Amino acid sequence: MRDHSRTNPSRARTRNLGVMAHVDAGKTTCSERILFLTGQIHRIGEVHHGQAELDHLPQEQQRGITITAAAHTCEWDGYQINLIDTPGHVDFTVEVERSLRVLDGAIAVFDAVAGVEPQSETVWRQADRYGVPRLVFINKMDRPGADLDACIAEITDRLDAVPVQLQVPLHDDDNFVGIIDVLSGTVWRWLSDEPTDVEQTDTPEEHVEQLSALRQQLIDSLAERDEQLLNDWAQGVVELDDVRAALRRLTIAGEVVPVLCGSALSGIGIQPLLNAAVEFLPSPDDIGSMNDVATGPDQPFSALAFKVVHGQGGKLTWIRVYGGSLVKGAKVLNASTGSSVRASRIVRLKAGRTEDVERVDSGDIAAVFGLGDTVTGHTLCDPSAVVEFESMEFPEPVMSIAVEPVTTQDQEKLSVALSRVADEDPTFAVRTNAETGQTLIAGMGELHLQVIIDRLADDHNVELRSGQPEVAYRETIAAPVIGLRHKLKKQTGGPGSFAQIVVDVEPTGSTTVGELDFVNTTGGGAVPAEFAAATADGAQEALSDGPHGYPLVGVKMTLTDGQPMQTTRANGLSVLLVPRRFAWQPSKREPCCSSRSCW
Repeated sequence: MRDHSRTNPSRARTRNLGVMAHVDAGKTTCSERILFLTGQIHRIGEVHHGQAELDHLPQEQQRGITITAAAHTCEWDGYQINLIDTPGHVDFTVEVERSLRVLDGAIAVFDAVAGVEPQSETVWRQADRYGVPRLVFINKMDRPGADLDACIAEITDRLDAVPVQLQVPLHDDDNFVGIIDVLSGTVWRWLSDEPTDVEQTDTPEEHVEQLSALRQQLIDSLAERDEQLLNDWAQGVVELDDVRAALRRLTIAGEVVPVLCGSALSGIGIQPLLNAAVEFLPSPDDIGSMNDVATGPDQPFSALAFKVVHGQGGKLTWIRVYGGSLVKGAKVLNASTGSSVRASRIVRLKAGRTEDVERVDSGDIAAVFGLGDTVTGHTLCDPSAVVEFESMEFPEPVMSIAVEPVTTQDQEKLSVALSRVADEDPTFAVRTNAETGQTLIAGMGELHLQVIIDRLADDHNVELRSGQPEVAYRETIAAPVIGLRHKLKKQTGGPGSFAQIVVDVEPTGSTTVGELDFVNTTGGGAVPAEFAAATADGAQEALSDGPHGYPLVGVKMTLTDGQPMQTTRANGLSVLLVPRRFAWQPSKREPCCSSRSCW
């Protein structure tokens, strides 16, 4: 968990921010307007036309959706902003997960008509898990049915958050034309669809009473949670700067969420959004430590690798630097593998482009060539000061599909391409069906798999034929089975082999793949220790393939009795004693008496 207790003015003007939302809420459109206003692009590209700077992959431009997280470095009012635009589709939620792991703050975008949508809740919980402070931008306020108050109510009820309203929408007749700042009373009015065509004026008379009530409501909400502001409020000396300072403290602490509004497509509200982001969201110096590892420019080098991309220039590893600095050509330690790697080239990320730099410092997000076997979640550090950050956990694939190359000549290329895709995407898996010999690829959904197939064709020149997608089910046992016996009796012309085990099998409710709760309660030499260990190994192997061919989860096995093998080696017992499906197809045979010789 992050500690937001320490500040250091040296990096105070850096912001590592992500934009997150449900699909089609407008986050990439919002990000594009940010790049335009910060001078990074000179022509606004629309997502629905496949022209967005941040949606640079051909698959993104064809579908009009964000597939992979895209990073871009820009400046606003003297602040450096490392901006990451994340996907909104549930199939690509891993991109949100690993981005939030390294970000200091986030902008959550909501549709003013749809409100809190399913993936909105998912990304919000992900931000909660990593303790990422955030502010809310209610987008599409120019659509019929837009309701700011309803959205705020849903954020309170469904996300367990404390939203504080900082803006009031401004309308001319039924047209949404701007916003009014609750604290300052400043009116921002956009005169056309050009984001820079805006004027600022004082509060209109008809809004004075409404703003006064909202301002008092805001101060009361903040004073309830901030002791310093409460003291000022009790003495009747609350200044605007005091309120802003309290709002920043509470936002960084995650106790409140500032709410702004606008229309990204019409360019309305983006400048105030940028102002709020740099004013209220944290800098790297507001993070005192990460996983109990001290961070800052005065610490030895440490960084977390959070994304890998294979391109024409080689393997590019995205990193977040937490301690010290990294200089081009420096040799560092991969603490996760123990191997030494060299940063042959360091670049700033500009969506689909890069910009070479000589070094990156604590608090920066950048990308590095030459880091060898480094993958997502690995820690890089100074060899003389070894530290290791907590890695990341990703969900298991939920759908698979059989694929084969159109030509046999592409088989070797396919193996290399699939290896690279698996290196880039922790939620992608490849395996071979033992019975059919088919190559099976697995991912988070049908769209995820189709995008991978398209990328294999576009990026690796490997055309594939594919079967029908299959859901990756999990199996478990429905009820306990007590006193389950399995007997091995084998005669091969010699003295023969004989062994038997007695186990209890019961469900645990766990959903973790490959997790077996194995307990050995035998005594008196009924099952020697080495045979019990072999039995556990065989049971563990059996979990990979249940009666219907899917992995088994939530299983506890208790070895209660048995008779060891008499004429065979112990290291063969795991296969012989516990066939892959014995526990799930129990025998009905019972011993004729209590004597073991009759078992």
